[in-house]
Amino acid sequence: MIGKWLNYMSKLHDGADAILIADRHGIIEYSAMFSEQENRLIDEGIIGKNILEVYPGLTEETSSHFRVMRTGEPILNEKQILTDFRGRQQILVSSTFPLEDDGELIGTMETSVFYNKDSQLDSKNHWLTNPHKGLFVLDDIVTRDPEMLALKETALRVAANPSPVLIWGETGTGKELFAQSLHSHSPRARGPFISQNCAAIPTSLLESTLFGTTRGSYTGAENRKGLLKQADGGTLFLDEVNSMDPALQAKILKAIEEKRFRPVGGEQDVRSDVRIVSAMNVDPVTAVREGMLRKDLLYRLGVVQLALPPLRKRQGDILLLTDFFVEQYNRKMNRSITGVSELVRNALLDYDWPGNIRELRNTVESAFNLCTGPVIQLNDIPRYIFYHEEEQASSPGTPTLPEGLGLQEAVSRYERDLIASALEHSRTITEAAGKLKLTRQSLQYKMMKHHLNG
Repeated sequence: MIGKWLNYMSKLHDGADAILIADRHGIIEYSAMFSEQENRLIDEGIIGKNILEVYPGLTEETSSHFRVMRTGEPILNEKQILTDFRGRQQILVSSTFPLEDDGELIGTMETSVFYNKDSQLDSKNHWLTNPHKGLFVLDDIVTRDPEMLALKETALRVAANPSPVLIWGETGTGKELFAQSLHSHSPRARGPFISQNCAAIPTSLLESTLFGTTRGSYTGAENRKGLLKQADGGTLFLDEVNSMDPALQAKILKAIEEKRFRPVGGEQDVRSDVRIVSAMNVDPVTAVREGMLRKDLLYRLGVVQLALPPLRKRQGDILLLTDFFVEQYNRKMNRSITGVSELVRNALLDYDWPGNIRELRNTVESAFNLCTGPVIQLNDIPRYIFYHEEEQASSPGTPTLPEGLGLQEAVSRYERDLIASALEHSRTITEAAGKLKLTRQSLQYKMMKHHLNG
């Protein structure tokens, strides 16, 4: 019976990106999705599951399958935004048809094509086909969190436009993943995607890296394209943009405004059509207030702003992501671990995750190196995840100066210790400055005063 319908429907819907057949109760009897790598429809591994189990956000009232089962009438060319039990979001245009046997309604068959902003229903040409293997797409963002799902929808909408996008959120929340997805889903997807962490190299080198150099501009200088030119026709992602020197921020602002710039030592302007996506790990208001980011540059970079919530505010995603990483490392390490124990699940839910998704992924990877059984146990994960020493309350007393020190020396030592601690627990000087509520320049001055290295 299924074979007959498949042959018939494949003729009507040649080139479909996905086909799904379900019985009257919603149990999936056949499911396949188009694979770019294999150039054919392949099994998705959901046969035998209920549609409402595979897509937890659906109900019998919203599911096209159950609506067709109630009316017996087909639903044609309906746009659907579905999130499956793995947290992958799919945006499809689907047609759902009733299946009958001797006049009895026995199930439905649904054919779908991927959706794009031009409403072109040719899966081989739409923007969601990622021509850059290795770059992330929105489906790679694993979540059930309503705020994150809304951000994915927003990202899909703004990807179609050339406007600059500013992404901000704590370290490890997935800012570059969103940046790559914006490029992959944009009309620029076939152009280059260039990424640069602005805090990773000194200011003196960052300028020539961004704008390029002209031979003879300084000793040893050669004609070299900067990232703004290398990204021509594509996307330039500037991470930790708030760590730029203010003078360089003014120059990048001018380049964005005029779509042209002058290489270091050059005499003529160079044109470049590039979309700027930027990111920072502090909120824009704080960055401007603390002098880390020019206000006029914020207005230009932040035409669209995406604020990524930390993992501790996405409680429903912690176990979802844990299962995802377990599956990922099973494939990578050729293991067959089935999941985590109940105690581990409780520990993961109770932990605050200051390192966010990156820390959770590293925790699962660490457990894979230690786990010897089929299930990750408590002693397989880092001790700090589940063991929190109670801070001993110290009774307030009269403050006393350290022996041999005056007030000024004691305050200076205390300041030095606080700065050293912030630097030790931060990836960059900019991050440490944010924790200390200082500008980056003020912190660098204090580091020089106390002879501290970054």
